[in-house]
Amino acid sequence: MLLKVFLNMLIFPGQREGEEVLSVIRKHSIIFFKIILAFLLVIVVPISVSYFAWFRFFPINQYFERGAIFELALSIIALYGLLFTCIKWINEEFDVFIVTTDRLIDITQTSFFNRSVTSTPLEHIQDTTGKINGFLPTLFQYGDVTVQTAGASVNDIFIDHVHDPEGVARMIIDYAHKKRAKLRMDSQTPQAPQN
Repeated sequence: MLLKVFLNMLIFPGQREGEEVLSVIRKHSIIFFKIILAFLLVIVVPISVSYFAWFRFFPINQYFERGAIFELALSIIALYGLLFTCIKWINEEFDVFIVTTDRLIDITQTSFFNRSVTSTPLEHIQDTTGKINGFLPTLFQYGDVTVQTAGASVNDIFIDHVHDPEGVARMIIDYAHKKRAKLRMDSQTPQAPQN
């Protein structure tokens, strides 16, 4: 109940008047664990091993100048690694899928300064497929969702690394069915004559 109230208060750029947010779909948190693990294995561990090995074999009191240059080089490598990790984190964090009362919106952060927004009306959604492939995805219940749409203007929407992809696929197609049923009822309701 509290989540529904929060979603109704959510406002996003490009939101139409009277359009309410039904669901916000984000990537599974395992993606961020993978980013941190990659940073630790590729940057932190090799730098730590290099640092301790260097100063074990080249004491600072005998090799001060070389040690300072070595420390500077390791610091630059660490900062570049941290920069690329932050960019990867932002690219994954800002990938959001919003289901509203009118449409499905796919906001994809493709690079640090590049974002694409795709939306399709709910009534154009034809089918959804949720897939879990692999050991870790099965263990942690995350996978990919493909949303097939009607019309030539919008390609199929692909939602990757979401929690419970089968449930998300069911939820999206249920909202699409409800929207089509509402549109059918609205079209069958006779309009009152205007004076």
